Amino acid sequence: MRYHALFVTTAACALMAGPALAQGTAAAAAGQSGGLEEIVVTAQKREQNLQDVPVAVTALTADTLSNRGINDVVDITRAVPSLTITQTQSPNNSNIILRGIGTNAFSTGVESSVAVVVDDVSLLQQSQAFSGLTDIARVEVLRGPQGTLFGKSASAGVISITSQAPTRDMSAGLNAVATSDEEYRVDGYVSGSVNERIGVRFNAFYSTREGYIRNLATGNKLGGDESYGFRFRGDLEPTDRLTINLIASYSNSSSTPTRTWRYADPSARIFGGGGNPGVLVAPALVGQNVGPENFTVRQNVEGSVDSKQSMLVGKVTLDLGAASLMSITSHQDWKQAAGLDDGDYTDLAVVGRAEGMTSTSPFHARQFAQELRLVSTDKGPFSYLLGLYYANGRTDRYFDRLAVGPLRASWDSEAGTKTYAAFTQLSYDLTSTTHVDAGLRWNREKIHVRFANLLPPATNACYATCIGNAADNRATYKIALRQDIGRDAMLYASYATGYKGQGYDVSTGFTAARAANPVKPEYSRAYEIGLKSEFFDRHLQLNVTGFWTDYKNFQAQSAVLVDGTPQFQLSNVGKLRSKGVEVELSAKPAEGLRIDASAAYTDAKIRDFPNANCYVGQTVAQGCVDINPGPAVTMAQENLAGQRLANAPKFKYTVSANYTAPLSGGLDAFVQADWTHQSRVNFDLLGNPATVQQGHGILNGSIGIEESDSKAFRVSLFVNNLLDKAYASLIIQAQGEQQGLATQQFLPRNARRYGGIRARFRY
Repeated sequence: MRYHALFVTTAACALMAGPALAQGTAAAAAGQSGGLEEIVVTAQKREQNLQDVPVAVTALTADTLSNRGINDVVDITRAVPSLTITQTQSPNNSNIILRGIGTNAFSTGVESSVAVVVDDVSLLQQSQAFSGLTDIARVEVLRGPQGTLFGKSASAGVISITSQAPTRDMSAGLNAVATSDEEYRVDGYVSGSVNERIGVRFNAFYSTREGYIRNLATGNKLGGDESYGFRFRGDLEPTDRLTINLIASYSNSSSTPTRTWRYADPSARIFGGGGNPGVLVAPALVGQNVGPENFTVRQNVEGSVDSKQSMLVGKVTLDLGAASLMSITSHQDWKQAAGLDDGDYTDLAVVGRAEGMTSTSPFHARQFAQELRLVSTDKGPFSYLLGLYYANGRTDRYFDRLAVGPLRASWDSEAGTKTYAAFTQLSYDLTSTTHVDAGLRWNREKIHVRFANLLPPATNACYATCIGNAADNRATYKIALRQDIGRDAMLYASYATGYKGQGYDVSTGFTAARAANPVKPEYSRAYEIGLKSEFFDRHLQLNVTGFWTDYKNFQAQSAVLVDGTPQFQLSNVGKLRSKGVEVELSAKPAEGLRIDASAAYTDAKIRDFPNANCYVGQTVAQGCVDINPGPAVTMAQENLAGQRLANAPKFKYTVSANYTAPLSGGLDAFVQADWTHQSRVNFDLLGNPATVQQGHGILNGSIGIEESDSKAFRVSLFVNNLLDKAYASLIIQAQGEQQGLATQQFLPRNARRYGGIRARFRY
């Protein structure tokens, strides 16, 4: 259904209108003056005004998430220019990137560079973050190394998600969405106080969406999903000094993701080598519009990804007078079962049996964690936070590829980690306008791996099971100087060191040598200066950040050929640097109008990587050198110095505004739109020119009505990707194609225009 002329007119009239990046409940002062509201964040593990924190952080409140249709972590990229996500057909291969830095690793034994924290609990596997957002109070995106307070998996930043707390008065709400591409979503909550000392909140959601990729071989649609879940929270106050928060959540999702063919030379063949010419791809592409707008496939195997996640969190806070003592105990459990058309994405009998799944990959990750914090509550010139942390996590993974020859793979693995840490952050007012913050963290981590190849002994050295154990100690620190300049402006400068622990490259081809030599830890040094300011009685807010971060032994994954077989390989990049400038502006220039704009210039490049693998099909003229001359290129390498990091746009910006006009009967009409634009990116760390996504912009728009005062209900019509601009969130060399003659892509749902209706009701 295509009905977008109305929204084109709407967007033009609204001057790219859109909801605020930080809408929410206004502070009293802001409400009286009609200025911007105050946003409270926990970027330093205590409640503070966003404008007082010497950290580059973007806060998205509940109303922002709802009004802009931000339903999962991927959607957050529309509001945070420094954030990109490499999205693939399986969450375990997706990658969250901040300021050009992220960890895309097939291995379960390597942690991420961007930590995802839910209700003060860090997720063990980054893949767990892609389960959706519902009944969320606030999302904070902290940019740059945050390891001092958030641990070793936050070397590039943190995405912190906070769920809604119980309300004092009885309340309920319902949100519903229906779209032209057959998505139907409903979520609701009930909240209130049982008595003056007990508050409860329960929310649940259900969502189903038709696929958007047509399989010409079967007639089915792929790319759809179905999910449901719930969260319960109970807040208890047994005494005036003791507070207990109990949170239990569960979610279940099932999807049918796939890749499509972006380019294929007529002579392209897959899975050849060793005298085998391989299989010609062209017959499988009949009827497809191969290219950047290819929303069709021809597959004999339709993959699926099913995941289940549960989390239990218990927080106990004791008021000691001059300080508060907090205990956070958590247990998380995540299971994922993925069955994929591994490698070929055709209806040819190439990799395995045509009648069933060619690759299965079940995961099971669980972690117990305990954190203790002692936080000062005095309002004097000195404040402190002291903490202890322990976590014990384990991830099991089984992998089976039903193929013949060197492509056959079957293995079972276990990767575990134990973390012990002590941390502190101190703040002192040198004068009434000059402040210093200093933090220190000591971290000890023990990791282990067990890998068993289930194939005959001749195919892998780990047939008899390889076991590895390693330990590492590291101290990181941060210091920041803040200077107040007037009542509503602050300058700050900070220096921080970052650290991401060593890890095992657990994937096909694992050997005893890998078990004995885990990938080295990753280190960073970060410099940051910033301005946070407000003007005109809080009607204009301007935040500017400049950053410069150097990384050593950056952990990066690339696809390589090992004995003629395509495999993923994790390695340490010698040195890289990420530097740039970020600007965030919010304004209320007239009654009923709010405009938000943000931009990021990021220069993220490799400085030293002299012995990198060549990309598939790379020639000597393109910088590939055979370091073992002979009849065939068997050990080809290149120097990646100067190469931009994968999926790291040099420039990205967002513009949004919201205009509201009063109607009769206590109603308001509103119109809004959001524009996001980013420059070109390459998805291949090795610099393959065939895996480049050109720069593009996406426009979303909506129009509707809402209740004026209590916002008890809101109904809107919307269109996403109004200009119908196709784009890929991943482009890769076709697996098994060894000449550089074919590429595949992952097209996200938002790569096509669709519209719908959103309705929100509150009581």
